[in-house]
Amino acid sequence: MMASSDAEALCPPVLTAGAMQAADRYTIEEYGLPSFTLMETAGRGCAARIQDAYGPLEDEAVVVLCGKGNNGGDGLVVARHLVTDGARVHVVLASPPDELSDDAAHNLSLLRQLQADGTVGERLTIGELEDMETLTAGVAPLRPRLYVDALLGTGLTSDVREPIRSLVTWVNGRTAPTVALDVPTGLHSDTGAVLGVAVQADRTATMAAPKVGLRVGEGPTRAGTVEVVDIGMPPFVLDRAAEKPGCVRETTDAAVRAWWPARDPDAYKYSVGTALIVGGAPPFAGAPVMAAKAAGRSGAGYVRCAGPETIHATLAGALTTIPTLPLPTGDDDGIAPDAALDALAEAADTADAILVGPGLGRAPGTAQFVRRLVRTVDTPLVLDADGLNALAGHIDELADQRQAPWVLTPHAGEFRRLAGEEGALTDRVRAAQTYAERWDAVCLLKGTPSVVAGPTGRTVLGSIATPALATAGTGDVLAGQCVGLMAQGLSPLNAAAAALHVGGAAAERYGATHDPRSMVATDLLDMIPRVAAERFGEGRRQR
Repeated sequence: MMASSDAEALCPPVLTAGAMQAADRYTIEEYGLPSFTLMETAGRGCAARIQDAYGPLEDEAVVVLCGKGNNGGDGLVVARHLVTDGARVHVVLASPPDELSDDAAHNLSLLRQLQADGTVGERLTIGELEDMETLTAGVAPLRPRLYVDALLGTGLTSDVREPIRSLVTWVNGRTAPTVALDVPTGLHSDTGAVLGVAVQADRTATMAAPKVGLRVGEGPTRAGTVEVVDIGMPPFVLDRAAEKPGCVRETTDAAVRAWWPARDPDAYKYSVGTALIVGGAPPFAGAPVMAAKAAGRSGAGYVRCAGPETIHATLAGALTTIPTLPLPTGDDDGIAPDAALDALAEAADTADAILVGPGLGRAPGTAQFVRRLVRTVDTPLVLDADGLNALAGHIDELADQRQAPWVLTPHAGEFRRLAGEEGALTDRVRAAQTYAERWDAVCLLKGTPSVVAGPTGRTVLGSIATPALATAGTGDVLAGQCVGLMAQGLSPLNAAAAALHVGGAAAERYGATHDPRSMVATDLLDMIPRVAAERFGEGRRQR
């Protein structure tokens, strides 16, 4: 298996505004690449992406809305390259020219030189914003093919103010497509929140690396199709920037292939991982069944499933290839803590990883059983669903007492129960990072997208999102995949990230040949082997 640091390089960085600014400074001050060169490269790359998506634009009208900062400077470079290639370009300056940043002012000067020497004829016009009525009247005869949003870039943290606010509303009312540069104006580049108003882009050309806000919150719907433009920034600078709080890396097929271990020719069932699933209650017997099957589909060689004796017959009937173990129950119809711990001892001692929680129920005895189990076992644990609910109100104490690594897999509601009133999710990445460090655990915060944060700050974002996953039971499958991969020796964080990616790929595969609305969680169990062969199998490991 590839070393973790090598495999991490296969997961591209996604940066906060602060991290991107730090990377810019290093590239300019230490690496020696001038800021004007970065702007030129960025604008030229964005113009090329625009031509690829909407071209040829010869004799087509393009309206470029430019702010006073470097984002506006990027827009001016785009305007110069598009008009040079034959487009009819109308530049709208949202601020007086004397307020432009130095590099933006230089690029405005270059545009004016093109006007002055007659190189582009009447295909270039540059105007300052007067009022919205005048803008509308001036643009209407052009019949624009495209709008370019270069008003505000990264770093915006408060609501959009006038006149940019009116420009955003205006461009959102146009019928022609809009391309945003770096991030759509009005979108918080770290959280994906809309700051009052935000441009609704059809495409976003983002510089050097995706910004976190394009992946979370309203970012995916506001940004449209996101393309990364190489601006000449050294990869090691971006990698170092990705270590800053709030930054993440994205899962990839290549990383999963590196993490997911191959089987030796002489492998046998115990040599490729033993996983134990503990879950189920009378209304929810299907949850541990799906989790156990997912662990097997993920490559664990020997999977066992333990559940209350009240559902043992159901588990045994559904899991014909997986041994089952009945756990004694108490007067509250939940698991009897002391007797169940004794019954589970041998299976827990021989397991390489344990999953606790799918469908387990919330009976007081069951919750007490979970809390005692996590204090005493020295086997890596995945805690999901009611396994997490049993920790609510006790998690800080139990995190100090536990004997083994944890992977916690909460959805938003479970996360809030664990974190208490402080557990705000306005910034999901930083929330996952904060509590992963606090609990010294891997936190897989489920959502769109899901975030996997480790206690050292290393964070991976799921790169596959599909509405097919919006169905009950997919969390049980995910938890089963995670424990199955941990049992094979993956680190807790890599196991959680790989499970997330493979599960997303399986749902994507289902949606390729079926209506995504029709998917149920058990369909993932059939799709995992297919995507394993097609995208993660041995034949593709060296590609």
